[in-house]
Amino acid sequence: MNAQPVANKVKAFGASARAFLLFFCVLFSLRFWLLLFHEGGHALPDLIDGNVLKVLYAHPFTFSGFARPIYEDRVIMHAAGPVMAVLVSLLIFIPLWKHRSAALLPLVMVFPWAAMETGANVIQIAQTGDYHNIIRLTGLPEAVIVIPCLVLFVIGALFFLLLMPFFGLGPKDWRGLLVLPSAVILWSGVSIVVARLVVPGSPIDIVYHEGTSIIQMASGIGSFDVLLVLFLDVIYLTLYRLIYPRLPSWLKSETVLLTWNDLRIPALSAAACVIVGLILIH
Repeated sequence: MNAQPVANKVKAFGASARAFLLFFCVLFSLRFWLLLFHEGGHALPDLIDGNVLKVLYAHPFTFSGFARPIYEDRVIMHAAGPVMAVLVSLLIFIPLWKHRSAALLPLVMVFPWAAMETGANVIQIAQTGDYHNIIRLTGLPEAVIVIPCLVLFVIGALFFLLLMPFFGLGPKDWRGLLVLPSAVILWSGVSIVVARLVVPGSPIDIVYHEGTSIIQMASGIGSFDVLLVLFLDVIYLTLYRLIYPRLPSWLKSETVLLTWNDLRIPALSAAACVIVGLILIH
């Protein structure tokens, strides 16, 4: 007599596990591509000038990336990182949007994630980072950067929400408040372990003396992403539910029923990003 409730619980657990693992895998790909484009953008002006890039510190973990050495402190070098991260991810996103699916999330979600993180980085504008350096070198008012960054963050958040149904989570499914933040926490935990094992004694530590800051930052970025995902989950369960019926058809995505096969490509992508990332940072 109790078989059906038990079967339903097992089914719900399986769906939650697939959503958890899918987002966990996707996070590794998103972070790797974002850092590759961002740090590659920083290095591009120097490469164009014929300077040699010795370290491209791109990886799928929560700590910072780097392009070293820095040959000249100039505006174009600081601006090229965030600009390239958004533009290149947008060029990937546009042709794939029409073919979006759970299997393609490691690529389709690159632009929303890049837009949100690039926009959110404006919170450091008064202290450090690319935007701080642009203001320092140009004397521009902060609003010139803050306003576009806020717009960029909203655009990224909107498209992230539009892709949420591919995790098998509908806008009335409260499991998202647990499933997606849990995936970020595990990803952050893996990143902290990697930072402590790989960073000490590596070139970025010995030559450029960034080891201590990298280890300290490993947990900080992960904590921010947990809060970001929780915020997006709340919006998805509240405001998104109200605006969804009014969206044009080309923006709407129906909630999918995830299968284990849907995780194959994201898992392979995550594994490839981890392997390449470890090679780049070791």
